[in-house]
Amino acid sequence: MQNIAPTRKLSRRSRGFLMAAAVVFLSGAALSVLGFALHVISLVVQSNPGFGAYDLTRKAILALGIGIMLAAGLMALRAVTWKTDSALARQAGEQLAACLGRQFVFIRSISKATVGYIDAALVSRHGVLVFRISKRKGLYFNEKGQWLTRKGRGKWKPMRWNPTREVAEDVRKIRGYLADYQLTGIPVYGVVVFIQPPPMTRLVLREPAVPVLYASQLCDGLRDSYFARERLDAKTVQEVVNLLYR
Repeated sequence: MQNIAPTRKLSRRSRGFLMAAAVVFLSGAALSVLGFALHVISLVVQSNPGFGAYDLTRKAILALGIGIMLAAGLMALRAVTWKTDSALARQAGEQLAACLGRQFVFIRSISKATVGYIDAALVSRHGVLVFRISKRKGLYFNEKGQWLTRKGRGKWKPMRWNPTREVAEDVRKIRGYLADYQLTGIPVYGVVVFIQPPPMTRLVLREPAVPVLYASQLCDGLRDSYFARERLDAKTVQEVVNLLYR
């Protein structure tokens, strides 16, 4: 199995975003300096009827400059925290590689403007399988699309984090992204994967809406669903790989 990640492309994207943040910051700094200068050196005396509009303008320029600088800071933070690879996805890929041949392509850390960040996707003649991967520990109960976790005194409580909902949204985005390139009707599936094995993570499942598996179960656990039959030709598989990897 090909276990790959567009690390260099994501690194270049991060550097480009950081450079854009620097340009935005300089623009904001220039406006801030102008607004401050208009306060230090007043071009309109207070007795002038137009002073009120002038004062409002210089305050707006200063506030806009500071706002742009803050936005640039957030852009820079996003750039330096941009994921270029995922250790969790690599672990899941290693589990799959033990049972899959070269014709399967496992793409880690997919990050696109229209899709957002997706842990990984497996592409083959069987279709596209989108992964939501977690390293969480604990006891979890999943019935269809609902998730509960057991707390200290043994009570089940609803979880704010819902991996079923998240992977379903990822599937929707991938379908839409492929459709944008005239690849409609591509079978796209989802799976929730827990990296930590029992007893660190224990799962109680009742008719899950999407497969929920330990990483060590991936090959056998998907045998009757994703791996059940081939659905795509080799040309389409390569087109999908190219789109998700680039």
